[in-house]
Amino acid sequence: MERRVVIVGAGISGLLACKCAVEKGFDPLVFEAGSRVGGIWVSTPESTRLQNVKAGYRFSDLDWPDSVREERPPSTQVLEYIDSYVERFGLLPYVRFNSRVTSIDYVGESEEEVEGWDQWGGTGSAFGSIGKWHVHVRDENNNAVKEYRAEFVILCLGRFSGIANIPDLPPDRCSKVFGGRVVHSMEYSAMENASALEMIKGKRVTIVGSLKSALDIAVECANVNGVELPCTMIQRTPHWLMPRDCLLGKYIGYLYFNRFSELLIHKPGENTMLSLVAMVLSPLRWTISKLSEIYLRWTLPLRKYQMIPPHSFYEDLSSCQIGILPEGFYNRVKEGSIILRRARSFGFNREGVITDEGAGHFPSDVVILATGFRGDQKLQQIFRSPHFQKHFVGSTTAPLPLYRQMIHPRIPQLAVIGYAEGIANLPSFEIRCRWLAQFLDRKFQLPAVKDMEEDVSRWQQHMNRYAGRNSWRSCVVTSNIWYNDQLCKDMGCNPRRKKGFWAEWFQPYGPMDYAAIYRSGFKGSRCNKSHSSKDKFRDLTLTAGKDGAVRVSCLSCSRSPLVLFLYERGWCQHFNRSGIPGPDKEFLLLSLRFLMLSCSKMAQEYFKPAEGGFLVDVSCESGLFTRKFAKSGNYSGVIALDFSKNILSQSYDLIEQDETILTGNLSLVRADVARLPFSSGAVDAVHAGAAIHCCPSPSTAAKINFCFLFLCSRRVFLGTTFLCYSQSTPSVFRLVRSRILQNFNFGYLTAEEIEDLCTSCSLTNYRAKSSSPSQCSPLRSLRLDIGSLPVFM
Repeated sequence: MERRVVIVGAGISGLLACKCAVEKGFDPLVFEAGSRVGGIWVSTPESTRLQNVKAGYRFSDLDWPDSVREERPPSTQVLEYIDSYVERFGLLPYVRFNSRVTSIDYVGESEEEVEGWDQWGGTGSAFGSIGKWHVHVRDENNNAVKEYRAEFVILCLGRFSGIANIPDLPPDRCSKVFGGRVVHSMEYSAMENASALEMIKGKRVTIVGSLKSALDIAVECANVNGVELPCTMIQRTPHWLMPRDCLLGKYIGYLYFNRFSELLIHKPGENTMLSLVAMVLSPLRWTISKLSEIYLRWTLPLRKYQMIPPHSFYEDLSSCQIGILPEGFYNRVKEGSIILRRARSFGFNREGVITDEGAGHFPSDVVILATGFRGDQKLQQIFRSPHFQKHFVGSTTAPLPLYRQMIHPRIPQLAVIGYAEGIANLPSFEIRCRWLAQFLDRKFQLPAVKDMEEDVSRWQQHMNRYAGRNSWRSCVVTSNIWYNDQLCKDMGCNPRRKKGFWAEWFQPYGPMDYAAIYRSGFKGSRCNKSHSSKDKFRDLTLTAGKDGAVRVSCLSCSRSPLVLFLYERGWCQHFNRSGIPGPDKEFLLLSLRFLMLSCSKMAQEYFKPAEGGFLVDVSCESGLFTRKFAKSGNYSGVIALDFSKNILSQSYDLIEQDETILTGNLSLVRADVARLPFSSGAVDAVHAGAAIHCCPSPSTAAKINFCFLFLCSRRVFLGTTFLCYSQSTPSVFRLVRSRILQNFNFGYLTAEEIEDLCTSCSLTNYRAKSSSPSQCSPLRSLRLDIGSLPVFM
């Protein structure tokens, strides 16, 4: 069965969905109505800045560039960051620009059959039905409409664009009676900056709204017109807003976004014990909310300008209505370039805006409605079938009924990403896209439709309880960790992401806490289990003596954390004194990133076939080479393999600390090098850096290397070792060196012994190469050809 995936929208959620789908082997097709990626960040007022700090709003596998120094970067730098992500992971070829999806239609299963299914899609899997989606796309350049077919559709339309929320006003007070210009903030944001400023320059501007877009536009008006033509803001419902870099904003994560804070609320599907704890601790939640309100009243002149919200701080937080004030906002209010007015209702007359049944009158030339969007209508209207449209009918009292905030229980082979809000939308979208990619890859199935609907109902009740009148916004901010726990459990990952009791319960959760779960690892062909990095490492060793298991006790097995510490911070770097190039030079040879004369030839000849494949780093030590392989992005999967638990534990810790590592398929495995847990052809490349001499006997080393050739589907193996001595070693030192090395139980070989071993293992066409900056212990590199298949040992 074909598994074609179509993604609608190339905003942040669409790009994440595309990348995750590509990592799972899909070839997605992304349709974007605009001419570039970025979604809502493409059309923002010039003064718009990131509401979150950049550390909390980032991709797990790409950090912000060093050139971005501000904690809350402007929209231009956010867009550049998104562009760098697209370029880094090669997503542009999957996107078709100026392609507007006008409608989608499900064909192949009748509406009655779909409604009668007990399992989602008939089987609970992503591709279990014979139905297909017919996607109708209009080319914005020539207005031609073309139909595409897909087995799965991902709607990444967002909720802050597309259809403006225009208040319904009586005919005698609607915008038609106004003699000036009325625009929505969506239209204003879509203008070129010069055109937008020209529209408001020298004009009496009135803005209706109280959140992010209204605040940003008001600041732009104040900057352009000053106190001579002040901008008037009419706020029907003021919200709790925090000054930039205030004390509350700095520590809000410790008050609201950790596990302990979620103990204070009732969560969907919680057990009796958690429910009792939430009931007992609810006064503490109320106290924290009131203290937050007191702090903001003390910090900002809310009472002076009658801008104290009529609801609690916690209600705004639970409905994603908390915002960050533009820098110096109340200074502009104080100087008179921004005038704040509070009104329960508004309307138009010939001269401008009137409020509260005519009690207030504001002469205006331009009125900007920052009154939000109708994301539910946008989702509803994309379906051609009225039967599916009714499932997305918006409500002012309930959120959209989406299981895991992504899947509608009654609409098969379709997911919605980007509608429900979280603490920071980018990391929230990323974990959802990872969950969806695992589902598409058949790593788990959805529960019965009835169970999904019951879960949806529990989440709706939860949002109604804490978000109040704005529960329809599908916000999971105050229960974000609990929500992510459900996704982790579905994916088979440990939901506890912190190290230590206090960190787990009291430190805020951020995007990098979930980065390790994206190293999805591999799936065993016999046990049919997914071996991932949810634990520090996967132990795949056999019990001694069972099934004739052979254990190889390598030198690394007995290494202590102190030895590993020294290895990581200098020991390995000094290998070059003995002929081994060291991690940086040896890795450059593998990664093909630098065109050194000899290293590039070797890399191109031997390791080019392994790019894009699966690599195993045997005797991984502290994971020094493993991290470099993962950072390169040249391999679809990397396994760090060793027999020592100490080594793997430290390697795990170092991987966790290194935020530059690509969080793709990276796993740690404890296994015997003499009995590797891989089937024939499962591995594309094997690396054993400075490790061959650690085997207890030369024959074992040769047999292991020979076995690798059959494990490797592309027959690529790199191994480095020390020679016992070379031809240039003076005779008087040869006996001494041999005796010393034997005392250390090292399996160092001479050049002749290596050649004999390879010949005995039927490795023909032998050629050898040595690198010996230090004459005492040269590196021996062997090229062994089996037919036309290259092997570099």
